[in-house]
Amino acid sequence: MKVSQSLRALMEGAETLVYIEDLSDRKGLMQAINPIAKLTAIAAMIISALFLTKLPYLLVACLIPVVFTAASRIPLKQFFTRTALIPLLMALISIPTLFLTAGNPLWTANISGINLVITTEGVVQFLVFTLRIWFCVASLNLLILSTGFDKTLNLLSTLRVPPLIIQLFSLTYRYFFVSIHEAQSILIAKEARTYINKRTLNLQSLKDLATILSSLFIRTYERSERVYLAMKARGFEISKNNKYAIPALHTKDVVFAASIIVAFTYLALL
Repeated sequence: MKVSQSLRALMEGAETLVYIEDLSDRKGLMQAINPIAKLTAIAAMIISALFLTKLPYLLVACLIPVVFTAASRIPLKQFFTRTALIPLLMALISIPTLFLTAGNPLWTANISGINLVITTEGVVQFLVFTLRIWFCVASLNLLILSTGFDKTLNLLSTLRVPPLIIQLFSLTYRYFFVSIHEAQSILIAKEARTYINKRTLNLQSLKDLATILSSLFIRTYERSERVYLAMKARGFEISKNNKYAIPALHTKDVVFAASIIVAFTYLALL
């Protein structure tokens, strides 16, 4: 067994997380809703979440994306993996809130003459902030996972998003997989030249990863130049007139969006 196998597993995991087209083709609740209605409903959810300050109501709101994900036949493990990183970083950033918020002491400690006090109000504020971030990230992920990348770009086009931004999103998404496959090729080449009887990640494997990333950067840059020249030779230009037909709204779409708006507006006003 080789260390490169664990690196290849990381690459394969990244490709699996980013690829979303198979999820949007499944027959589920959110996949059957018009993209415009979904966008309206999720925008209302996110805006309403900004006004939710009571922890119990925010917990109830956080259940909605989870229920919709399950009803859309999207694997919950994959959904939580996608939505964990940003809230985790925000939670680390907001740790000082636990100690700086005045209120009823919940935990105290004296470290080198410094009194540290965690208050109940600080814990509540910390949880509200972290859950609110998770809710917003989860709602956006639900929209993208259930809509698919191509339909999401079409939706942005109907909303008059500048074509340059849409093309950048499209090319970034498309060539992410090219970069992943290029990295896998490098790892296979490395495996053919080295043998290490370990499978777990260690310091040496991280050094190997740094070497692979630097090589990948150079090869990706060279390929991007070749691809750009090939595209220009075939007459590629950023189209300013790509107009996609706006999908027709049906009764179920209007009912879905209206129900979400009413429910979350009510939660925000409580």
